[in-house]
Amino acid sequence: MRFLLLLFGLLGFAVTPAAAQSYGEGLFNSVSYKPISAGVSLKVRPLDNSNDNLVLQEEFERALAERGFVVSGDAKYVLSFETSDVVGAYTERDTRHVVELSGSGGRGGGEDMRARVNMFDSSAGGLFNAGKGTGDTSIVTPTQYRMDATIDDKESGRRLWQAWAVADLEQSDGLTLTLAMVPVVAGAVGETVKQKTFSVR
Repeated sequence: MRFLLLLFGLLGFAVTPAAAQSYGEGLFNSVSYKPISAGVSLKVRPLDNSNDNLVLQEEFERALAERGFVVSGDAKYVLSFETSDVVGAYTERDTRHVVELSGSGGRGGGEDMRARVNMFDSSAGGLFNAGKGTGDTSIVTPTQYRMDATIDDKESGRRLWQAWAVADLEQSDGLTLTLAMVPVVAGAVGETVKQKTFSVR
């Protein structure tokens, strides 16, 4: 049963439509594997001791204390967190291609290679013209900032809870976005939450 819960939680990372947010909003998810009572002791541990994460650690400790948890350096339960940026995808429109190559499996295990010369293209351009295309770069998926958090029992090694929050980086700088994520993550400790939007302004 615990394995299935962990599997569903991991699948949530893959299937969550993280980009489905409005401007000024982030998206939050969490999975609880075991109840965590209010008032228990928690240790907050950043996986990367960068200056920004040390600021976030203090914010986590304050937010958890406000929720009634006891923040302690030798607590049995450890809340670990990390932040990262997820690079978006971009595409160039009307890019000029003069020669295009393609290959496919040939007879006797060989390769059939084909080359196509683009002589003239009024939009993208070809061998004999530059074309009228803009060459602009369009955003397919935006670059996002992400926070992952887990709570583990350091004595048994069991995972009790995990959460993740994402927001488009174009909305602000990374520290501002992750500071907005802290109260959302801390406020859902021990709970299962599915695709909750939150403000990053």
